[in-house]
Amino acid sequence: MSSPSITSQAHPFERGPPRFDVGLAPIDLAHWLIPDDQAAWLGPKAELIDADPQAVFASLPGSMPAQIEAADLVAAAVGRAYDRGEPPLLAASRLVSDDLVVMEMVDGAWTATAMCLCSPTFFSAHDAIGKSLFGLHRPVPGGDPGLGGRISRVFSLLRDDLVLERHNWTVQWSKARFTPDGQPLREAAAAASESEAREALHLRVERQTIRRLPASGAVLFTIRIRLTRLAELLADPVQKALFEEAWRAAAPDVRGYKKWQSLERHVAALLASTA
Repeated sequence: MSSPSITSQAHPFERGPPRFDVGLAPIDLAHWLIPDDQAAWLGPKAELIDADPQAVFASLPGSMPAQIEAADLVAAAVGRAYDRGEPPLLAASRLVSDDLVVMEMVDGAWTATAMCLCSPTFFSAHDAIGKSLFGLHRPVPGGDPGLGGRISRVFSLLRDDLVLERHNWTVQWSKARFTPDGQPLREAAAAASESEAREALHLRVERQTIRRLPASGAVLFTIRIRLTRLAELLADPVQKALFEEAWRAAAPDVRGYKKWQSLERHVAALLASTA
């Protein structure tokens, strides 16, 4: 089994433009949730949860056994206890920078039955709760039934001792982590001058893992967000060349799904200014 560092793919554009594929690879159990390289988010994350837990957490009746199992697994991995006075998945989410999603087989389809999303990439817990893998991937080009079906098969065949990992990336306007709706960011980018791009443009990377919960048969899906100011990244000539190649190579359906239209002129200006 491969055993890369948890930060080994912080810049997945090095492998090319975003792709709509499964892209999962095994990692060592020891690298599942620690070290938490985004631990600075834990304080603001707790404040976000405290301010309005209903904005970040949703669950379906019957999900409690899988929530407890997921929370116990997270707590054991990081060596900390969770608050038993809260919904288990919400309490466990306070222990890690990652968002947590429990997927269970419901009516023959893997379905989101509990989730805590404090760093959602343009969707909310209440949008996603109760949706199957097919429903969740419907907006993705080729996602339903193609990609959704392939991921469903991976879930069904997942072994108890295996953790699988993948990375997604996009570019966003602002350094915000809690982004359930991308429209305000896109509107801000459309109205902004190109001189603002140096501070506002950020690379947003999702580090995703899946792990089977042996007792319930559910799958725990984790999402860790890393944000890097794009101008800082482009200051490195090698990274700039790799990013520019991946950005320009992204197909029209990728650009459309990522809603990059309002960012195109800003990214072009930033690339030109760092030449």
